[in-house]
Amino acid sequence: MQQPINLLDEKQSVIKTILLLAWPSIAEQVLFTFVNYIDTAMVGSLGAVATAAISINSSTIWLVDGLMSALAVGFCVLVAKNIGAKNYERASKTVNQGLLFAILLGFVIFIIMLFIGPRLPVILKADLQIYDDARKYIKWITIAFLFQGVFIMVSGIFRSIGNTKLPFAINIINNLINVVLNYFLIFPSKEISIFNNTFILKRAGLGVEGAAIATLVAFITSTIIILIFLINDKSLKLSLKALNPIKMNWTINKNAALLALPNAFERVSLTLGQIVLTAIVASLGTTALASHYLAIQAESITYLPTYGFAVAATTLVAQAVGASKRELSRKFAKASLLMGTITMSLAGIVLYVFAADLVGFFTNDQAVITAGAQLLKIVAISEPFFGLSMLAFGVFRGAGNTKIPFFVAIIGMWIIRLPLAFFLVNYTKYGLNGAWIAMALDLIARGLISLAIFKRDKYYDIKELF
Repeated sequence: MQQPINLLDEKQSVIKTILLLAWPSIAEQVLFTFVNYIDTAMVGSLGAVATAAISINSSTIWLVDGLMSALAVGFCVLVAKNIGAKNYERASKTVNQGLLFAILLGFVIFIIMLFIGPRLPVILKADLQIYDDARKYIKWITIAFLFQGVFIMVSGIFRSIGNTKLPFAINIINNLINVVLNYFLIFPSKEISIFNNTFILKRAGLGVEGAAIATLVAFITSTIIILIFLINDKSLKLSLKALNPIKMNWTINKNAALLALPNAFERVSLTLGQIVLTAIVASLGTTALASHYLAIQAESITYLPTYGFAVAATTLVAQAVGASKRELSRKFAKASLLMGTITMSLAGIVLYVFAADLVGFFTNDQAVITAGAQLLKIVAISEPFFGLSMLAFGVFRGAGNTKIPFFVAIIGMWIIRLPLAFFLVNYTKYGLNGAWIAMALDLIARGLISLAIFKRDKYYDIKELF
């Protein structure tokens, strides 16, 4: 097996190594968020009903995305640890098992969502006026899940060996396809004039359904492209013969499960909490639901740098632990935590100062803009603490301890956020603002708990999962 890039060269600056891994991931998230902004703005231009139709599905989609990403972490951390230990043959076997698992998981989720998807508007007690659009949207996204799981797994594998540039490049293609198809599928045909000549620009006019179809086509294309790179990568040695469910490597899958399941439980618990929160907010009406959804979209700008540093922290800590370089792993952990938290704090300031502009990018509905901007100002103060927890979680996962993030997430979401949100929304004058006050307190608590655990330096997993 061809040796991947050496990320554990102690002659190189720790900060330089972190930035080498982090910047493509940060750029990828900037691009993704920018395109997501455009995507949301295109749908938002159709009105609050169209935005609410996507919003009612969003928490469930985040649940599936989070589950896929969380389960991929188990295989990706194993790959990184084996690379650090220079056990390249074992790393290749783990890659093969990860891809097989992603294919099977995508199929299982597809079957489940075929049943649940059409019933989501009823389950979440949405307004009757959004039922039709909501069902059309989730129908196409359900098909996309067949491809999304594979894309997430393979992207994570490339990041775990230090190649963060390839997922970034392919996501550029993904997002470009999505934006272009949105333009032609969401809106109806219109007249355009070029050099005094009038033409009819043919467009499908499918509205919310068009946005979902664009997402599906983008994922199919990007998944095919990244699989081509995986098949041709000599360092990873994908074996098509290994993609046989009957011949699964249960040792690798067991070790991946020990890492992935707590992470999956964390993501599922958080997203189920988001679904419950969406149901609480939905009881306030369509305008409140649209404001809540658009504020969440706007808040995602704060995650951009932190996500990149968290990815770098997981990869570098995992490789250093695999190479038995515990002190180097601590250096990577501390530097990542500091750099990520500083950038998250700066992003929180941007969130507060430009709150109305960020929400206004998505919609012209003044009531939605006013309500959404207030929500962003409430949560902005908690962003540094959220950054602390995201970075610490990345370090804990890289060290092989995925249980800590799970328990911290449970405390924040189910003990703090949801009970407090239910009380403030239903029994005080705060209404929608109350739900976001509860969210801010949750994020602050997560950050403080994570920092306390990080300082104790007791989070390393003693198991050698090779």
